[in-house]
Amino acid sequence: MKPGVEVLADMPGTGSPVERHGWYDVRLQMWLSRGDPVRWTEPWGLTDRTRLEDEGTTLLTTLRVDRVFMFSGLFYGVEGMRVGGRRRLRIAPHLAYREAGIPGVIPSNALLTVEIEVVSERAT
Repeated sequence: MKPGVEVLADMPGTGSPVERHGWYDVRLQMWLSRGDPVRWTEPWGLTDRTRLEDEGTTLLTTLRVDRVFMFSGLFYGVEGMRVGGRRRLRIAPHLAYREAGIPGVIPSNALLTVEIEVVSERAT
C-alpha cells in the first residue's frame, strides 16, 4: 500500500478483481479525523448514476478506477479489492484533498477515514 494510505478494515468480496480503468458502482462514506461524517450537499460523479443517502453522508455513484475520477488515496486504496468487497481506509491529506479541501464540506489538510464498497462492475 502507498505510504499515506492505511487499511483499517478489509472485507474481501467474492467477485472479480477491481481493475484500473474499469467502471464500478460504489458506495462511499467519509469521516473527518474527529469522527464527524462528511456530508455532501450534492452528489458527485456521473450525473445520471449518482445519489446521496443517509442525509448526505453516503454517496452511491459510478466511477472509473483512475486518477481522474478518484483522488490519489482512494485510487491506491482500492488496489487488490474485489467486487462485493468493502474497505475502510485512513488517508493522509497529501493523498486526499490537500490544502484546497472542498469548501463547506472538507477542510484544508484533512485526514480522512474512507469506507468504500465496490457494489458491482458496470459495462460502459
